[in-house]
Amino acid sequence: DVDRAHLIRLIEGADFFIESQRPGRLKELGLDHATLSALNPGLIHVSITPFGSTGPKAGWLATDLVAVAAGGQAYLSGEEKRPPLRVFVPQAHAHAGADAAVGALIALQGRRLSGRGQHVDISQQDSVTLATMFRSLDAPLEEALARRGSGSVFVAGVRIPIRYPLADGWVITGPAWLPSTGHFMTRLVEWIVEEGGCDSSLLDEDWGSYAFRIIAGEVGPEDFAPIDRVLKNFFASKTKSELMTEVIERKLLVAPILSVPEIVKSEQLRSRSFPVEMEHPKTAVRAEYPGAFARFGARPIEFRRPPPRLGEHTEAVLSEPDRVPLRSPETQDMARPLSGVKILDLFWILAGPASTRMLADYGATVIHVETTRYPDTLRVIPPYRFNHPHPEGAGGFQSANANKLGITLDISSASGRRIFLELLQWCDVLTESFAPGVMASRELDYETLRKKKSDLIMISSCLMGQTGPWKDFAGFGNLAASVTGFQELAQWSDAPPSGPYGAYTDFIAVRYNAISILAALEHRAQTGEGQYIDQAQAESALQFSAPAFLDASVNGRAPAPMENSDAQCCPHNVFACRGKERWIAIAIETDEQWAALCDSMGRPDLHNQRQAGESTDREIEAWTKSQDGEALEVLLQKVGVPAHRVMDTKDLYGCPQLQHRNHYQDIACELYQSTTVESSRMVLSESPACLPESALYYGRDNRYVLETILGYSPEQIAALAAEGALI
Repeated sequence: DVDRAHLIRLIEGADFFIESQRPGRLKELGLDHATLSALNPGLIHVSITPFGSTGPKAGWLATDLVAVAAGGQAYLSGEEKRPPLRVFVPQAHAHAGADAAVGALIALQGRRLSGRGQHVDISQQDSVTLATMFRSLDAPLEEALARRGSGSVFVAGVRIPIRYPLADGWVITGPAWLPSTGHFMTRLVEWIVEEGGCDSSLLDEDWGSYAFRIIAGEVGPEDFAPIDRVLKNFFASKTKSELMTEVIERKLLVAPILSVPEIVKSEQLRSRSFPVEMEHPKTAVRAEYPGAFARFGARPIEFRRPPPRLGEHTEAVLSEPDRVPLRSPETQDMARPLSGVKILDLFWILAGPASTRMLADYGATVIHVETTRYPDTLRVIPPYRFNHPHPEGAGGFQSANANKLGITLDISSASGRRIFLELLQWCDVLTESFAPGVMASRELDYETLRKKKSDLIMISSCLMGQTGPWKDFAGFGNLAASVTGFQELAQWSDAPPSGPYGAYTDFIAVRYNAISILAALEHRAQTGEGQYIDQAQAESALQFSAPAFLDASVNGRAPAPMENSDAQCCPHNVFACRGKERWIAIAIETDEQWAALCDSMGRPDLHNQRQAGESTDREIEAWTKSQDGEALEVLLQKVGVPAHRVMDTKDLYGCPQLQHRNHYQDIACELYQSTTVESSRMVLSESPACLPESALYYGRDNRYVLETILGYSPEQIAALAAEGALI
């Protein structure tokens, strides 16, 4: 077969082979990983499948809707008292694709050590679980079940609104009732008082303890009701433009909900030259595409050609001389591909720390720096061990920082700064996610530090990037999702924008932070050169909404609410099953699948009703309502229908596929004896992820880092502690 011969020749000369065939298909074709690695021992073979290459659900069918249902994201997204709601620009493949890029680059580092490639196995379901913001840990931590409710958050059962109407749209507020964020609420109240919108007595409220007082029963819904009225009246008088100006100047934890066209045309993206304009030579169509996911100082990302048309380069590629993959000498074992990589980690909250966790899982030595003076927000939000709010039992913090060394260090003190600069000489990579300008104000910016360490790799990660008129926009991923158009990509036609669950753009930036660090390490391995990386969470997020970005840039269209419908699949929806809050996602791609569903329902009379829309959905739900979701997903998969029950946060722990992939890992914990964290989400055939040993409590590794890595004596360490440097 000529095409087979061409494919094998290309694989023999490739560094990476990336595919998304159903598990077992390549073996049927005689092109399984063992065969391919015999042809090309250095080949890095990346597989992206709905549920992974092995396990009880490995052969199951899935679309985007089915994958986000199986990964828990769908259950948490949407309005209270309505069915779960997906982002209608497909997201599961994007989460998995970003994980695949991280896995491929880790395998590349392993090949640099060993000369051998390996298989990188990526599961969409596994990747999507990150979008639950660690609430997939609810069951093993014995935390209360997370609830769906766009436009609000639930604290100990108390519903706190976070979405309000503006004069010309909607606004989302951030979680400004935590120890790390209460000052943001104080600033907002100061503004409202200035404009006569409330009594100055609200300035006396201790907003930093508000959430904990709700948990303790000291504050109830009736106490928040007057605050809710103040916010509702105040925001109703503001436009999106007015609000954005004040949010940036006053540094508030608030964001207007912008449409995709509004962010595409925004002054922020234009000032950073983010959109990339390309013209396809065959059609003369010019379009603006999402630009670079990060700005690399030494080796910027290049856009050399537009996306190819079908078969456009077939002749050119097949007429090329045989390619020769990069070869590395077989010198070391690649069980720990990133062994020898040293990272000084000043990242905090989610988007940064979870990325360095991915690198620590594969051998990098990561020293995570924090201070008890400013608790990490992940330490003060659920899920908690035993549903007990304690900074040492926060499941999200432990998952984002497993496999790291942890120290407490006040780098604003003279001795703390000295220790930091000594660790700078030790590390290869410095990470930070402070507000733009903070590191420079401490004379710890890249230009200053590179004079002390010339080959330093430094990455700064924030919401909007280090430059531009919106660079001081502060907050979390739910606010970045608001200004990047994601809130309008999940919406009921008769309701306000719902958006995806939680700090959504954080989950995206996790992968791009890791990719950026790995790319910079590869560049340094080739050139000896370090560099500075400006990583804007918003610019990463726009990679995940590229179809909507293009529709806005080419056609000027804002996406209309699609609810759970789909342009390619029909029927395509989330249907109620037997029991409270039990649902199943069903997505029909072909007439054959539709016929199989009709026959399973005992309704052959519906064979010609596939395109009947709402009436067909009603017929399906009339049947699914009487069915057990777990049994129904098995039945439908058996007859070739893509379907999966919508997993709530406790269902995930019981999923045999996630258990097969060792998604949940039990570790020691000083406070609770044991706790549970999530895995790296990737399976590398020759480089298993390091299993975390124990939870990271405050200052756990102070002595080890100072004594073993920096050579301090016990007396010096005691003196530093007495000075207050190690807090």
